[in-house]
Amino acid sequence: MQLADEQRRKARGRRGETLAAWLLRARGMRVLARNVVVRGAGEVDVLGREGRTLILVEVKSRRAGGGEEAVGWQRQRALRRCAECLLADPDHAWADEVRFDVVAVDAWRARYLRDAF
Repeated sequence: MQLADEQRRKARGRRGETLAAWLLRARGMRVLARNVVVRGAGEVDVLGREGRTLILVEVKSRRAGGGEEAVGWQRQRALRRCAECLLADPDHAWADEVRFDVVAVDAWRARYLRDAF
């Protein structure tokens, strides 16, 4: 039973990330990568770019209700560490700024919170 619940949760997360990437592209963001693992810092759900701004997007998928409130201080701190590591990487030398966005996905809608924290 637990295995099936875990598989459903992961599938919901993948669907949410796919929807979020589509939504971000529709809003003009260039999606650079998904599920980026930053060694020693954590994982970024969607990595995007708008001009010279590097954007780290946290996607929260729920069966119902919000999700944006689930990005607490610990997750914010981890994403900031990811940003520091990414900005230190020569592959991202083009970035002048960094921004943190959230996409909250539930069964009925996706909400985009630009510059969430």
